[in-house]
Formats: sequence, C-alpha cells, structure tokens
Amino acid sequence: MLFAGCGRKDNSLPRDLISDTARFDSVFMDISGWACHELHALMVVKDGKVVYEKWDHGYDAEHLHVMWSASKTFTATAVGFAVQDGLLNVTDKVVNFFSEEELPQVQSDALKKMTVYDLLIMSSGFKDDCIGRACSGEDFDWAKATLASEIVFEPGSQFVYNSMNTYLLSVIVSRVTGKRVDEYLEDKLFAPLGIENYMWKQSPQGYSAGGWGLYMRTEDFAKMGLFMLQKGVWDGERLLNEEWLNDAMSPQIMQYAGQGLTPDDVAKMTPDAWNQGYGYQMWMCPKGGIRLDGAWAQLCIIYPDKNLVVAAQAYTSNTGGLVQSIQDRIYGYY
Repeated sequence: MLFAGCGRKDNSLPRDLISDTARFDSVFMDISGWACHELHALMVVKDGKVVYEKWDHGYDAEHLHVMWSASKTFTATAVGFAVQDGLLNVTDKVVNFFSEEELPQVQSDALKKMTVYDLLIMSSGFKDDCIGRACSGEDFDWAKATLASEIVFEPGSQFVYNSMNTYLLSVIVSRVTGKRVDEYLEDKLFAPLGIENYMWKQSPQGYSAGGWGLYMRTEDFAKMGLFMLQKGVWDGERLLNEEWLNDAMSPQIMQYAGQGLTPDDVAKMTPDAWNQGYGYQMWMCPKGGIRLDGAWAQLCIIYPDKNLVVAAQAYTSNTGGLVQSIQDRIYGYY
C-alpha cells in the first residue's frame, strides 16, 4: 500500500542556473559509458540555489522517483523529531515498544540490550539483513518476524546493514507519536520544506516501510539535503535541533567495526564510498561528504565545506563510480 502526500502551492528552490553546463553534463556522459546504466536526474544546489538541473531517459521534474534505501534517512529524521518532542530517547530499549505477542517467547540478553541507537547505526546485532524473511508473506507481521531473527553480535559492536532495523524504527516512531512516519513528517518536515507530492509504501500492519518505499521528486530530495546542510533550519526557522543533526551526519560506527582489523589494516584501505563510516541511517563520503543512498544510486550528497548539495537519481549498480564522478566533476569544480 502507498500513502500519497497532499498537493500544496509551489515552493521551489531559488534558481541561479549556470550558463556553461558542459562540466556537469559530463556526469551523464560518464554513466552512459557503462553498459546498460542510466542517469535519470541530476540537480546541483550551491549556496542554497539550484545552479544546475537536468533529466534524461524520459524522466522529468515532476516524476516521483523511488528512493529505495535513501528512505532510511527520512525515518531516522523522524526519530530525531520524536526525540526533540520528548517522546523518545536513543538509549531506550527496543523491547519496550513491542508487546508480548510480538516478542519471542524466550528473549536473549542481546535482544533485551538492543537500543534505538543500535538500530540507527545498523549495529542491532542481527546476523544479517532479514528483509527477505520478515516480509515474505502478505499477512506476515514484519516486526514480529524481525524480532525473532537470530542475533549473533553484541548490540553496538558490529555494523551489519539491515533494512528491518529501520522498519523497527518506523514502528517505534508511530507508537510514540500516534502517527505513521509519513504523517508525522508531513507536519514536521514535508510541509515546512514545501515537499508537496510523495508516496510511501506501508507494511501489512499499516506502518510506513521505513527503510524503503518512499517516492519523491528530485528537487524535494535535494531539499532534504539542503535542510541537513543547514543543520535543521529552513527559511530562517529552526525545525530540528542542531545537536541531533551533528550526530546524525557524523560517523557513529565504521563499516568494518567488529571485524578484527588492526589499525594498520584500516590505514591501508583506499578511501571510497563504503568505508568512511556510517551515521544515523546515512553514509559518510570522501571529501567530508555525507550521503543519503538508495539502491541503483539514488543519491543526495552533502558537502558542507563547499555549501553544496548534489541530488542524483539513476539506474546503475556502480554507485561508487557515480559518487566518484560527482566528486570529480561537481565537487572539484567548486
């Protein structure tokens, strides 16, 4: 099931479009050189203004792109608003938000220790990404199936990417606010930013999918990046406290945490898009970037040192290549 947001008056970002677009156009050329790969949209926001925008392969400015796992950052932001509203703490135990019917009959010590913070930084302790098992049937209870999954790591000790961590966050936010995540964000985030049209898939239990399933326009994706770049301020009004966003946009755990690597091993790693650290449901990038990231390269990269946001929506398995192209062609330009 999808929930669609309501339409409102136009609230576009201001434009100051560059005249010479050749350098930024070359990002499309880079990706078109990879067999069967497409760049559908690219928007560059510099100093709060759109300086470049382009769509290709039949896509346009009004198309609602599927965000895939970039949806996760929106769910984490809903957690931030709930914390700000005094409804939730990152130290809260996950089991406290679920009923006896939803929890395993025998709860492991690890499950009892698991916190909201562990879910945020993908260190819940679950063995693997259990999305396939937890969502395998139309009437499956996604939360119950997730909570019954095998836990093999001490919560907080090891990074294991798991989309169901984010779904649990979605359920928790809904239970403390009385609203689905999309409804809660409509008031807190989407309406203030002028995000008019969006959809978000729901679970059979009626919760926003959390870790995936959000659809929105390229410009609205870029607005989210600008909101984060401005540390929670929009049109001169603070919406979300800066402390939360500082934490969210900083490495809280390294992707190799718990894998037994020595400092020398880590020092030998080539910096890339996947080993810079992970914040609250977002990735750190080379050059100090912070990245909202969904499958097939749904990217919004924030470069604070350049006051720059780049939103890209694509169909490519080479996310790292697109990140590198953006870094070379756009970040490098400024």
